[in-house]
Amino acid sequence: MEEFARKILAKIGIDKGRFVLKWASAAEGPRFVKLITDFTDRIKSIGPLGESEGIGKDELQIKLLAARSALEKTKLRTGLGNLTKGFRKQGDYSDQIIKDKVNEKLTKSIGTEIDKNETLLRIQNEGPISFDELTKKTGVSGTDIEKYVAAFSKKGLVVETDGKLSGIGD
Repeated sequence: MEEFARKILAKIGIDKGRFVLKWASAAEGPRFVKLITDFTDRIKSIGPLGESEGIGKDELQIKLLAARSALEKTKLRTGLGNLTKGFRKQGDYSDQIIKDKVNEKLTKSIGTEIDKNETLLRIQNEGPISFDELTKKTGVSGTDIEKYVAAFSKKGLVVETDGKLSGIGD
């Protein structure tokens, strides 16, 4: 779903124009060519991934991994599935209804799941790291970082030593 994908891209700082979902049947060859040409021109004008967004390669990799990890978990997939069932039930697939429902039902979950995953990835890849460093690098509030770290600690994923966080096995 286009709106769902765009919310994820926006959350990780990627230009939403890098994603388009349009339909063309096999009988619409000229339309297909135009869609592909327009998209290719748009991507060329935006430039290389991360460059025009002002995101360095290492930072981009962490943000993409955080989004991927969030999408691999059931919470967002279940939320999207439930939303889709609702559209089917109502029979309304208008762009505005989809946008409104994604905003209402999924935007907060998308943000939370990506923030959680980015926090864990940074602890695992950059640890030992302080709470303050995590807050600065992720843009996530200290309160949320503490909540995430408590959950990670319970699951045996991170450990705190002298005010610094490390992934288990680091």
